[in-house]
Amino acid sequence: MKFSILKTVFFESLNRLCTLIIVLLVSRNFSVSTYGYFSLFITITSIGQTVIDFGSQNFGVKELIKLKEITDIKKMVTTVSTFRFIGFIVWVLFSIVYSFFIEDSVTFATLLIIWGLIYLYYCDWILKGVGKISSQALINLTTNGIALLVLYLLIWKKLDLTNSYIISVAKIGPLLAAAIISGFFLKWFTKSNLVLVGIKKTWPKNQFNETMLFTTGSFCARAYNSIGLILVGFLLDKTTLGMISYAFTFYNIFSMGRAILITSVYPYFCKLERKKALKLSMFLNLGATLCFVLFLIVYLNYSDEIIHIIVPKTTAISEVIRFNFNVGVALIGVVCMSFFTITFLQAFEGGGIFNRLTIYGLVIVLVLNLLGYFLGYLKYSSIASLLAAEFLIALYSYFYIFKKTNNEGIS
Repeated sequence: MKFSILKTVFFESLNRLCTLIIVLLVSRNFSVSTYGYFSLFITITSIGQTVIDFGSQNFGVKELIKLKEITDIKKMVTTVSTFRFIGFIVWVLFSIVYSFFIEDSVTFATLLIIWGLIYLYYCDWILKGVGKISSQALINLTTNGIALLVLYLLIWKKLDLTNSYIISVAKIGPLLAAAIISGFFLKWFTKSNLVLVGIKKTWPKNQFNETMLFTTGSFCARAYNSIGLILVGFLLDKTTLGMISYAFTFYNIFSMGRAILITSVYPYFCKLERKKALKLSMFLNLGATLCFVLFLIVYLNYSDEIIHIIVPKTTAISEVIRFNFNVGVALIGVVCMSFFTITFLQAFEGGGIFNRLTIYGLVIVLVLNLLGYFLGYLKYSSIASLLAAEFLIALYSYFYIFKKTNNEGIS
């Protein structure tokens, strides 16, 4: 069990590293507007994952783990696949409507719908449910690694690549390859076709309600992290979008490392008693904060060099870029101070409080960005609103934890 978790974390870490290098290749070798277009696609499809998943990554995996007989597994897969199909219909409608506000609207909508169709039949959630999560992580690593190599060779040959070609090579191609390989691997492992299943016309109401609970929380969590960039995508020009995307990429590098660390610690975390888990989360928060202080000292002395890790050296560091990077650093600091607080709440307080916090975050970010747009400061408010939301969520989560701790008499 422990070896399987370590394998998964190792493969997933390398996979995220490949994803990061792909993003940096695009940011450093193409124009600001091209990078903005590419970054917008990544941001929107991250929300699309939640919409199409429709709880399958939570509810679906949890239910499949309990089942042993292939007939029972197939019934559950059919039910959850029906939910995913509903999510896909919503995604198609969203893609068409949103793309009206984007340059090259037909091309952008087509790319989003093709990506969604492939993701609909991507069976990673089934492999996780039948205990093959490390195999799925290895498949993702392999396909992303090949995409990274192909993109590097195309850039090395100095080919003139269009926006849609870059997205096809870097994002759609690896997903299609992973979906095909995963499908064949799943069929070989289960000796049954669990990918191309029928769609139910009716389903248990309690199961649908549970998937909606997971979907709501996951959607709000993704949305409040991305809504600022999405609003910039159709309200401002591509160049401004690209400049803001650099700062979001900077923050996402940190988010990737945080996600890997949480993934590796979470299984152990859940086995602890509440008191011990709370102490561990506070120590981890303190450790993360001390690491941030060291990073802040380095950033204050070498900010230009750090910014140019992501921004091409041929691109001047404008006021917009510097402001958004500085806010991104402050955002990292706030998240470090509550590094494992949300993880503790998810493990010991259930999904209700998590959903509440993400809804609060979405409302805060949405309101501040709309105010920023009407006042003419959207290019500044997109990431500043995320900082405000994370700060208020951190304060509320600490208040919630220690209020309950005091009520229960735990010191």
